[in-house]
Amino acid sequence: MTSPREKRIGREAADWVVRFDGVEFDARDVAAFRRWLAKSEDHRAAFQLASRAWNQMDLLARLDAFDLTADDAPHSLSRRTAFAASLGVGALVVGVGSYVTFSGGPAEAFETGVGERREVDLADGTRVLLNASSRLQARIRADRREARLLAGEALFTIAASSAGVFSIATPSGEIEAAGGEILVKLLPEGARVALLSDGARASRRTWIGQTSPIAAGVNSEIVIGRENVAVDASTAEQLARRTLWREGMLAFDNTPLSEAVADVTRQSGVRFVFADPALADLRVGGLVRADDLDAFLDLLRDNLAVNAEQRDDEILLSSTATL
Repeated sequence: MTSPREKRIGREAADWVVRFDGVEFDARDVAAFRRWLAKSEDHRAAFQLASRAWNQMDLLARLDAFDLTADDAPHSLSRRTAFAASLGVGALVVGVGSYVTFSGGPAEAFETGVGERREVDLADGTRVLLNASSRLQARIRADRREARLLAGEALFTIAASSAGVFSIATPSGEIEAAGGEILVKLLPEGARVALLSDGARASRRTWIGQTSPIAAGVNSEIVIGRENVAVDASTAEQLARRTLWREGMLAFDNTPLSEAVADVTRQSGVRFVFADPALADLRVGGLVRADDLDAFLDLLRDNLAVNAEQRDDEILLSSTATL
C-alpha cells in the first residue's frame, strides 16, 4: 500500500515533470528543482518514474499529434536534452520522439517577441493573432485541423471547414471548436479560454489521457485548472476587455497578481519576484498601457500597497500591508 508520504512525493514529482514539459521555465525553476531533488533519493526515483510515465502517456494520448517542423525539432530536442544533462536525469529525455516522429505532415511554427503582436493566416482560413512572447504550432490537413499553444496567448478566428472541429492543445488540456472567436491564454497554472462568438468544449490533460470534455456556450469562459475544468458565465463587454492587448492596453479585472505580472513581463521583458509567495494570490484591477511599466507599478502601490524595488534585471515586489 502506498503511504501518504509516497503519494505526496509522487504528486510533487508529477508537478515538476509537467512544469518542464511544453512550457517555459528559467534558472529559478531549475534551482528550485535541484533543491527538491537533493532532499531525498526518493525524490529522484519518483521524478524518474514520473518522467517516464509522462512521456508514455503523452505518446498514447496524442497518437495523432502533429509533427514539428525541421527547424523546431532540434530546438525541442536540444532544450530537453540539455536540461536533463545539466541535472543528471536521463529519464527526462525518454520519449522525446513522441513530439518529432509522428507522420502526417509538418507543422508551421509561429512566435512573437517581447511586446510584439503578430497575425497569421492558416491554410484553412483560420486567422490567429498572437499576443507578445507567444509561441504556436499549427498543422492543417484535409481531415484534421490542430494547433498547439506553447507559450503566451492567442486569439483564434476559426473558419468553418469540412475537416470538422479545430483542436487547440495547451500543456494543461485541449479545446475543440467548429468556428468562431476563441481567446486561449496560458496561465501560471492551467489555461483560460474565452468564448467570444461561439461555443466550444474543453478537457483537462491527465496521466491517462484527457478527461471527458466540458461544453460551454458563447459569452463564457472555460478555465482548465490543475484539478478540474470550470465554466464561468461572462458578458460580451467583460470578454472584450480580455482582448484589449490588441490595442496596446492591459485590463485587469480582479486578476491574480501572478497572472498580471506575467502579462507585464510578456509586454516589457521585465521579470518580477515576490518577496512573499502570498503576494501572488492578491487580486488587482485597473487598466494600463501595455508599454507603461511605471503605471503598472503605481497601480500595485496605490491599490494593493505593494512596493517595487529594482534589482538588476528584475523587480522585487513586497508589501507594506499585513497579508
